[in-house]
Amino acid sequence: MSNFTPASLPDLTGFRILITGGHSGLLISPCLFSLFLSIGIVTIENFAKIFRGLTTTTELARHRAKVYIASRSRSKAEQTIQKIITTQPNAEIEFIEMDLADLRSVKKGAEEYLTKETKLHILINNAGVMCTPFSLTAQRVEAQFQTNYLAHFYLTQLLLPTLQSTSRSLDTLLGTIRIVNVSSDGHAKLTPKEGIPFSDMTMEHVSTWTRYGVSKLAQVLHAKEVARRYGPNGIIALSLHPGTVKTNLSAGPRGSTWWYKVVQPLVELGAPGPEKGCWNTLWCAAGSDVKKSENGSYFEPVGKRGKASVHAEDVQMAEQLWGWSEGVLRDNGL
Repeated sequence: MSNFTPASLPDLTGFRILITGGHSGLLISPCLFSLFLSIGIVTIENFAKIFRGLTTTTELARHRAKVYIASRSRSKAEQTIQKIITTQPNAEIEFIEMDLADLRSVKKGAEEYLTKETKLHILINNAGVMCTPFSLTAQRVEAQFQTNYLAHFYLTQLLLPTLQSTSRSLDTLLGTIRIVNVSSDGHAKLTPKEGIPFSDMTMEHVSTWTRYGVSKLAQVLHAKEVARRYGPNGIIALSLHPGTVKTNLSAGPRGSTWWYKVVQPLVELGAPGPEKGCWNTLWCAAGSDVKKSENGSYFEPVGKRGKASVHAEDVQMAEQLWGWSEGVLRDNGL
């Protein structure tokens, strides 16, 4: 699928798409980098890049979908909308207020969407944080894990009935209803040996990179479990690694280690810019070449079925994570 470009996307007229963080903040996974002997470093793990979700939203709108941007920042989302409309006067884009760090806000945002629409064709769980200092959310969940995974689990649960009813509608072709989790190759490179550390889900005493990797593993497991449970109902769930993208570093990784700035140019050498960086997301979300047999799969750029980690293929771990997630929701009265 290396010949894919956004021009390959089909006409999305009538499609309703919800994307979290569709104005900015798509976090690109850490890439393992090794052996910088010349500066005294034996191995270097984990590099992360961030590029703007603006490009993803722009292309979906260009292909005539109506796109809802779910974000905690109204000002940033509205700036993005105005920027797109400047070049695409007929673009249909709306803002939904949603703070992934508070599950009550996620519920409110989903409810707002459902007051506006009766259908949802594509859900892109895109937003995230990376390498932030340890903290707990309002629901007493580690912040990276909730923002990157649990909030998207909850959002997906809230919108699954609408996705299913849309799948059953007569004007929808099989395979067009999709849930896309923007994960990372860090799901394999950064996680502890046990995978999801169910014995200590606060993860207070592990590195910020490990917490990030665990959240990305959870996203891959989530997509696989959604596919297993809801694939027979016409829903395709995929996870993906966007790839290294040449752009500015986020505040989290920049402050996490002293060597990050030193090796940034080497990591970005030959990397694409933000425009191409969103292509794998676009392919998973709306590409016409996605097959029903690939439901639950993990993709690398662009449209290449990747090899997920051993933990990411663990059916029992996926089921346990699902049960743990439902338990957190119950404990918080959600």
